[in-house]
Amino acid sequence: MFSITLSTAFLYLIAIIQAGKEKPIFSDEIKEIIQIVHDECVEKTGVTEEDITNCENGIFKEDVKLKCYMFCLLEEASLVDDEGVVDYDMLISLIPDAYHDRASHMLLSCKHLDTPDKDKCERAFDVHKCSYEKDPDLYFLF
Repeated sequence: MFSITLSTAFLYLIAIIQAGKEKPIFSDEIKEIIQIVHDECVEKTGVTEEDITNCENGIFKEDVKLKCYMFCLLEEASLVDDEGVVDYDMLISLIPDAYHDRASHMLLSCKHLDTPDKDKCERAFDVHKCSYEKDPDLYFLF
């Protein structure tokens, strides 16, 4: 149940921004889940808050900590299997209807960068960076 809630919260965060970089208002429950996932992944990877924030402005630092943070978010949201393969169908199925087409286009346009010849953290980073390039107003990293 908790992993489904995490998946939903994660996807909601990715898909919610329709225009501009205004952060959405979340319920206290969603804020708590977001904070738990964020804190867990920051602790696991050692990424800086500045590097996370910079991604929303298109500054993607070539740093293994940031790259693994991005994978950690997917992992903690139960959106990857045991081999580290992202379930894009699950990811897309959870996107709210209001943002489904736009977010699906963004993700599917970048999915090709998630290839098994790269490290799982590098793959997550490449998809995130591409997602920002495809739709910077929709892209969101917490």
